[in-house]
Amino acid sequence: MRQIIVHGKIYPLTTPIPPRRGLEMAKQTIIDDGAVVIEQGIIEAIGPTNQILAEFGHQPTLVDAKGSIVIPGFVDCHTHLPFAGWRADEYRQRLMGRTYQDLGKLGGIARSSQQFHESPDEDIVAFCESLIHEMLFNGTTTIEMKSGYGLSVAGELRQLRLIQELRHRVEQRTVSTGLFLHTPPPNLPKDRWLIKVLDELLPQAHQLQWIDAVDAFVESTAFSVHEVGEFLREAQKLNLNIRVHSDQFSHLGGTAMALNLRARGIDHLDHIHSHDLAPFEASPSVAVLLPGATYSMGHKPHPPARKMIDHNIAIAIASDFNPGTSPISSMPLIISMAVHFFGLSPEEALSASTINAAYVLGVDHEVGSLEVGKRADVLILDTDTLDSIPYRAGHNPVRQLFVHGRLVTINPSS
Repeated sequence: MRQIIVHGKIYPLTTPIPPRRGLEMAKQTIIDDGAVVIEQGIIEAIGPTNQILAEFGHQPTLVDAKGSIVIPGFVDCHTHLPFAGWRADEYRQRLMGRTYQDLGKLGGIARSSQQFHESPDEDIVAFCESLIHEMLFNGTTTIEMKSGYGLSVAGELRQLRLIQELRHRVEQRTVSTGLFLHTPPPNLPKDRWLIKVLDELLPQAHQLQWIDAVDAFVESTAFSVHEVGEFLREAQKLNLNIRVHSDQFSHLGGTAMALNLRARGIDHLDHIHSHDLAPFEASPSVAVLLPGATYSMGHKPHPPARKMIDHNIAIAIASDFNPGTSPISSMPLIISMAVHFFGLSPEEALSASTINAAYVLGVDHEVGSLEVGKRADVLILDTDTLDSIPYRAGHNPVRQLFVHGRLVTINPSS
């Protein structure tokens, strides 16, 4: 059945060649009193309401946006789902002065790995399915999920298998990433783990078609530039998109390495060095900023977002949703944090959380903007002012949404 959203203040987020870079991120072409035509889960047309109704207005289902903002669904391009439980006690310890690194083998990634190994598959799937529904209600219609808590060949493959199960149980468009170099496994030297990853895990995951991309963490407590570079080059031979966690706690050269390899996304960047900015400008890579982690960890300095935009760098923002360093699933809240902490404008944050994030995941041809032929993932907000998203931090601005053409009403009273 054909459905038409009418009388919306539409932000299409279209761009000739994604991602949006630098000053282009703030430029938003708005269709006042616009309409979006949805047919069989796909956007069939978009334009002024009067023109759309003249062409398509023969007994369709009309959804009146009543002058409110209509935008693409949010794309969360960096999460650590699936995981098996929370770590609020570690958060309390950090409040009392302990650092993330102080937790050692008693906390952090190793703790989430233990929780994962001790939990039955059905419990993990039920727990994460609920969280993913929570994300949907806050407007996230495309999500990335990663491995990284398995810390063995069997454990990583199990996590990827659960991602596939979740993919078939939730409505969002999903992307699966193999974060095989997250932290060294306990009781196994890093060099032996790297051999297992290259000889066993990466080929098996690729053959099973369980990964769309790979990721790795460059940090003193994780893996070196050399180790990560070797892994990423092998992944590129399999035509996989590559990602890198870089410069989160310290500057170790991960960003320069990732730029040389033309990584799709280079994530965190709290401690990026100024000499990496010019090479970033000439690169197809996107800077993926994660304000939830910066907030939760109390990090300073913050990523130099304004300098990045001045250098014509493409920026995406994401939740980094995980139980240890960013237990935040709401993209509207992440937008607010990006505006308040990193100095993005609301318009820039919108580009960063939609079309640019879709580019990072390699799905910008399907989602991230309101264009004919793309998935009908559409948000109708409860406001006609984009500033309201960051202004009302913690408020869910989504009144109604379409996820692949299915209408969901979140707040019918607004």
